[in-house]
This record gives sequence, structure tokens and C-alpha cells, in this order.
Amino acid sequence: MTYSVRFNLKRKAVPKILGIILLFSLLACAVSFAHAATYTFVLKWGSFGTESGQLNHPYDVAVDGSGSTIYVADTYNHRIQKYTNTGVLLGSWGSLGTKNGQFNYTMGVVVAAGGNVYVTDACNNRIQKFTSNGAFLATWGNSGKGEGQFSYPYDAALDDQGNVYVTDAGNHRVQKFDSDGVFLTQWGSYGSAEGQFIYPHGVAIDAHGNVYVADYNNHRIQKFTSNGEYIAQWGSYGAGNGQLKNPKDVEVDDSGNVYVGDYYNHRIQKFTDAGVFIATLGSNGDGDGQFSTPKGLAIDHAGNVYVADTGNSRIQKFQLEPKQHVYLSDSAVVATALAIAAIVLKKR
Repeated sequence: MTYSVRFNLKRKAVPKILGIILLFSLLACAVSFAHAATYTFVLKWGSFGTESGQLNHPYDVAVDGSGSTIYVADTYNHRIQKYTNTGVLLGSWGSLGTKNGQFNYTMGVVVAAGGNVYVTDACNNRIQKFTSNGAFLATWGNSGKGEGQFSYPYDAALDDQGNVYVTDAGNHRVQKFDSDGVFLTQWGSYGSAEGQFIYPHGVAIDAHGNVYVADYNNHRIQKFTSNGEYIAQWGSYGAGNGQLKNPKDVEVDDSGNVYVGDYYNHRIQKFTDAGVFIATLGSNGDGDGQFSTPKGLAIDHAGNVYVADTGNSRIQKFQLEPKQHVYLSDSAVVATALAIAAIVLKKR
């Protein structure tokens, strides 16, 4: 419903009205500052190589439920490496091959609530499941286009029921399985329309079961229900805030904010669950807080952000700074501005 309000203003009232507008603008700025997020570089680990603890183009990173253990998909070394949250190596498993426990490019890694680890074994076209210490548990998938088959599975995510969502990049779709690999459903096809994909890469699930997909060659994020019903999308090709250049990964924090690995813009972008831009982190380079084609990211329950800085063959950790001030909410701003306007106009 739209309301039309007409005011007959005297000239002397104009400065008052302008003052109200200015006050409203200042209050709105306070709200925007309250929404802003500040991240501080904490530490980094890893260097290019094949030795224990070294990395060769890591594509993904995951954190367990306690926030104490970090798993890294050491992609070009065809292994998973396990660290403390301060970068101390705890162990590793995997080698190049097709046997159980071997890999042909570890693309994605995700940790279940119970501690089991799922790995997208991309060029073997399968998912492998392990204990937290790397003991092999199960595998499913093979090359193809049918249900439960894959063409370059890129990433995986888990919902609260333990269901596994896999971005089947070469088949331009998302597949959903139970925790044992039993096929449940799928959605997507090649294209740029709503619900279509061109090489989907990252996938994430929020607390409500909504599914977010990094639609790599469409330069956007798409949002779906847990059964693949289209909800929304955001992003377009470019380097501005909210724009994307081949998004590689997507993750959701405990507050429902969405983080995107903006691959060719060498940064991480943070959005609301509706796609409203909040903040950006990083720039191109090899210094602290800089990235070279970051592919994967993870957020722990404290809000710390871990980034697989792929081109620099390292992991970087960032800490979310606590807010130092309390600002008015959006509704409080509107109510305050309208109240002031009513008082001024009443005194005319």
C-alpha cells in the first residue's frame, strides 16, 4: 500500500526539514557502520613444497566443530593435511592413485558433526569418507551423468541431518546424498537461467537448510531450498563491491552471513543471506592479508575465517574484531527521524 502525504511548507520551515534530512542521513550512516565487519590478520602457515606441512596449491580448508582442528585439501600433493588452528601439523593421509584412501586431486573437504571427513576426489569422480584421523570408511561415485555419478565433483557440504551436497561441476548440477552415499535428489542443468549452472564450484548450507552455490562461470551465487527449489541469486561479472569474477567457494557463518571466495578478484566478500554486500577482505599479492587466487574458505563458531590462499600455497587465518560501539538499529533510526519530523512540523 502506498500513502501520499502533502505538506504546504513556509519558507522558514525549509531549513528545519533539511536539518531533519541531514540527521536521518547521519543516523543511517551509523547503521551502516554497525553492519560493517573488520577482520584482522592473525597468522599463516604453509609454503610451496611436498614435505610434511608444506602445500602445493591447496584448494579447500575445513574446520571441525570444536574449532581446534583444521583440515586442508592439499590438492596438487593429492592428500589431506590436518593441523591445529595455529598451524601445527597433526598428520596427513593420501597419495596419488585410485585405491581407497588415494586421490587424484583433492578438491573439497568438509567435516561432519561427529568428526568424519568427506573429500571430493575430483579426477577419480568419487566422494571418499574417512575418520578424523584418516582411516578409510566408504566411497561412492564413478564417472558418468547418471544419478550418483560425477563429472569432476568439486565441493561438498553437510546439513544438520548429515546429508551430503556435492557440486557436480562437469554435469552442471548439485547432487544430494545421505551420509552413506545413497542418492536422494539432484537439480541444475547447463545454462544461465535461474537454477541453471555453468560449472558450479563451492556449496554451503545455512542453519535453515538453504543451499548456496558458487556458480563459477555465471559469476554469481544462487540460493535454493534443501530440495533444490530456486530462491534467489546475486552477483555479476566485475570488480566492484558485490560483483564477482569466477567465485570458487561459498561458506555461511553462525549468524547466516555468506562469504564468497572471489577467485580472480583475489579477495573474500561477505554478504547477508539476501546478498546485500557487507565487507571485503584481501587484495592481490603475497603479503599478510593478501591473496593469489583464493579458492577455499572456512569459518569457525567464533567467526574466525580460514582461507586457502591457493596461488601462494598457504593458509591464512583472520579474526573478526568485536564491535566497539552500540549503534541504533534500522527501525530505531526510522522511528527517531519520523518522531523528530512530527515534532518540528507540529510546531509550525
